[in-house]
Amino acid sequence: MFCAQENYNGEGSEFSVIAAAGSYASFIDRHVSDIDDARVADALSHSLDKRRNLYGDDFITLYFIGNANRDFALFLDTGITLNETDQRLLDVFCSNIAVGLDNVMLVGRLHDFAFYDDLSKLPNRTRLVNILDETLASAARNDVTLSLVDIDHFAEINDALGHKFGDKLLLAVAARLQSRLGDELIVARVGGDTFSVLGGATQVNPAMIGALFNMPFCIEGQEVQISATIGLVRLDDHEGSGADALKDANIALKRAKMQQRAGHFYFARSMGIESRQRVLLMHALRTAFEEGKLSIAYQPQIDLVTRQPVGAEALLRWKKDDGKFVPPDVFIPIAEYSGLIINLGEWVLRAACDELVSLHGLGFTDFIMSVNVSQVQFRHPDFLDMLHRVLSDTGAPPNFIELEITESVAMQEPELLIKTLTQIKKSGISIAIDDFGTGFSSLSYLQQLQVDRLKIDRSFVAEITSSSRGSSIAEMVVQLGRNLGLAVIAEGVENERQARKLTSLGCPLAQGNLFALPMTSEQLLDWLKNR
Repeated sequence: MFCAQENYNGEGSEFSVIAAAGSYASFIDRHVSDIDDARVADALSHSLDKRRNLYGDDFITLYFIGNANRDFALFLDTGITLNETDQRLLDVFCSNIAVGLDNVMLVGRLHDFAFYDDLSKLPNRTRLVNILDETLASAARNDVTLSLVDIDHFAEINDALGHKFGDKLLLAVAARLQSRLGDELIVARVGGDTFSVLGGATQVNPAMIGALFNMPFCIEGQEVQISATIGLVRLDDHEGSGADALKDANIALKRAKMQQRAGHFYFARSMGIESRQRVLLMHALRTAFEEGKLSIAYQPQIDLVTRQPVGAEALLRWKKDDGKFVPPDVFIPIAEYSGLIINLGEWVLRAACDELVSLHGLGFTDFIMSVNVSQVQFRHPDFLDMLHRVLSDTGAPPNFIELEITESVAMQEPELLIKTLTQIKKSGISIAIDDFGTGFSSLSYLQQLQVDRLKIDRSFVAEITSSSRGSSIAEMVVQLGRNLGLAVIAEGVENERQARKLTSLGCPLAQGNLFALPMTSEQLLDWLKNR
């Protein structure tokens, strides 16, 4: 018989049977107090109250510590008295099982954070992309429409009535979308005030969705009349992945907003990124690379306790002739699409290794250099040869080099990933998973990847002080790293409150503008000398 202690409610706890066998099978889903055998009921209650194992003359109760006051106890008819050795072995066994239960709960919570919105409990963007991929791979796609429903002027409502009111409004919108459109539709929350509705074209259409906003929403006794702007994509003529479909829907939503609020727009292929603009940007990037107009900036990584630098991340920068910087999230996809990322990536790695050798020669012998590796680079057949070639040419110490791969790389083709990482690790180079926490799809085989460090995404660092959810995900990543023996670093630390909170959570390392902005090689050297 397996018994659980329910959460403490302030007045006491109730013990419920959640599993049983043999003569006790009839007690499943009943309270312990309903058991007519006083010996069993007393033993289970006593074990849970005293939080320890009990060894009787002909029975035992094993106690397993749980999470959030949800503890467990197991009653067994033994018919014999266990000796001291057996009792000690069972004590160790219970401790191990308790750790396992804790890990199961942790993984479950991480899964919920990864795939479901914390406020509405609806599927989030990541889960929606997975669903879209499944839909696009099936015959059902022919009659399916994807829509993005964006609440108009929601920021103004939040500012005027407060975030608590805004959250309740979001929940009301989510409930109406779910209840009025049909159970067979999928409703997700993909952004702050943006929902997605996926399903048959008959129900997922602007008229039916728009009509849901004709009636006001009643929040805290106050009626609120809102409207929504809608972007739609018909999947039957869509070419690409689920992520691409979501991007197309977002393009349609932006076009609808440009025309008028409370309107709608269906995506057309001509609305995508214009080929001419893509080609022009690609040629400009190639020219900038060939003419030496790209540069590398180094952002220091800091020990949060001592506030001393331990290394830096090498960041590619593109400054145009007019003095404006092109954001990396604009030109990196272009570089990947064109294949230029292969040469760019080698150049960045080589420059970073040269910088590392120079810094070590100047006495900064414990300094670590982190270099980002894109998905296209990592999967290139010449990647390992290039890596070894750069190490040989520069003489950089491999054990002071860290390659950062994103979760998007870690989530795909695990067999190839594990094989490649094994070869990289043989050279002495360490591996970090960048932006960790945005996908979690690699969690099931994380231990097989032989990575060394998890990097908490900047969005979760920002939530530490700006979100009602607070430090939940950051804390989960730190705890996961601790349980798996992995180092953890937080990126995007902007203020002292975030730094102090991360320190209290046990996060040892961080980088961000609070400590230092990305800087040139010369600036980095001066910065290090001052410390």
